[in-house]
Amino acid sequence: MSSVVCEDVIKIYKSGEVTSIALSKLSLYVNEGEFRVIAGPSGSGKTTLLNMIGAIDVPDAGRVIVDGEDITKYDEAKRIEYRRRKVGFVFQFFNLIPYLTALENVEFPMIVIGKPREERRKRALELLRLVGLESKKDNKPNELSGGEQQRVSIAVALANDPPLILADEPTGELDFETSRQIVRLFRDLHKELNKTIIMVTHDFSLAMYADRISILRDGRVIETLSPAEKDLASLLYVPKEDVWESLEARKKSLEEELERLKNDFINGRLSMDELVERYLKIKRELDNIESKLNKMKI
Repeated sequence: MSSVVCEDVIKIYKSGEVTSIALSKLSLYVNEGEFRVIAGPSGSGKTTLLNMIGAIDVPDAGRVIVDGEDITKYDEAKRIEYRRRKVGFVFQFFNLIPYLTALENVEFPMIVIGKPREERRKRALELLRLVGLESKKDNKPNELSGGEQQRVSIAVALANDPPLILADEPTGELDFETSRQIVRLFRDLHKELNKTIIMVTHDFSLAMYADRISILRDGRVIETLSPAEKDLASLLYVPKEDVWESLEARKKSLEEELERLKNDFINGRLSMDELVERYLKIKRELDNIESKLNKMKI
């Protein structure tokens, strides 16, 4: 299990002349073995916060302390090792390798850290059994439903037995009932495996499965409550037009960033490794924004 402490974390993004404050002196404490939901409107800083805790990105100021270690002081090599061994990630868009089977996808993180074939095969089968998909072990992602793909993604996140699981809108592409099945699975795994789980969502009803809920607005934690507390719904309300405007502005900023990234690579200012890492991070956020905008059109 892992405890997570964020102290006065600041993250600022710049796009040309535009400056966007994603996190504004944010502070947060998550106990070991807790299932914490981070809830709030689009653009409030939820994904940025997860990126800080997962060492996908680094803050401009402040500290992120996991298990007593300040991970903001890690160099790139230590950040990679931290992500491989201490953190399991579950994303909205499943992130499965399309030409591998469910079993092979679960094995993949164990290959990266050098686990022997027999050990990783046994562990992968155990995890697929745990998420109820042992019978689908030989199926590829396109042969699985959305809910089944997300269950495989959860098994992938658990592959290296990390003490901390970070889930970024894990039900964003799923229907109402499947979403609840996935969040109930998180709750059950949290109890059975003693994992610390931090899940980001904008769906108020899903937040009710957590031990505690932290509400983000404008890059700050404005309140941390238990699901039983009655004033939670009012804290989450934001007019739809404000959300749309915020999403469109962030989308434009990210598209401009992708264009600059391409030019930097063409002009030799960026290596292939740097291009891939930054492109994937931007593209993931863009896909997330597109999905939210499409849902708001309905």
